[in-house]
Amino acid sequence: MKTFLSIVFAGLISTAAAQVDTAENVVHSTVRGTEKAAKTVVHGAAKAVDKVEDALTPEPDARRVDVNLTENSVDMPTSLKPGRTAFVIKNSGKTTQNFEIEGHGVDREFMKPPKPGDTKVLHVTLKRGTYTVYSPGKDENKRAAKVTLRVK
Repeated sequence: MKTFLSIVFAGLISTAAAQVDTAENVVHSTVRGTEKAAKTVVHGAAKAVDKVEDALTPEPDARRVDVNLTENSVDMPTSLKPGRTAFVIKNSGKTTQNFEIEGHGVDREFMKPPKPGDTKVLHVTLKRGTYTVYSPGKDENKRAAKVTLRVK
């Protein structure tokens, strides 16, 4: 009888230990899932803000960078200092052209691209590193004009 009770008791202890281990896994999995969901929400909200912020004048605290845009070129400086930057984009082309900057967590473009003759401002906070600046062509998957921007 003692052997039987010892076996039952050992079984109960191992079952309880397994349930604690399973509960810990559930907690860790829930925490990881919550963190991932929060990052996704923050990223989505940031992209939504980026799309709404089409401006016509530079903010006073931003460094102004003039950009001339045509169907075949993006004419702008290729080296800048880090910080709040106002890209003042003038569409000198004959068709509607967008302006996009990507790199170091930045992926910004105008919600409504500037039409020929229009000037718009895109505000970006630049960090040290390399960015790709381009004007998407008629086919959004191709880049009609591209510049490599170095921020030092």
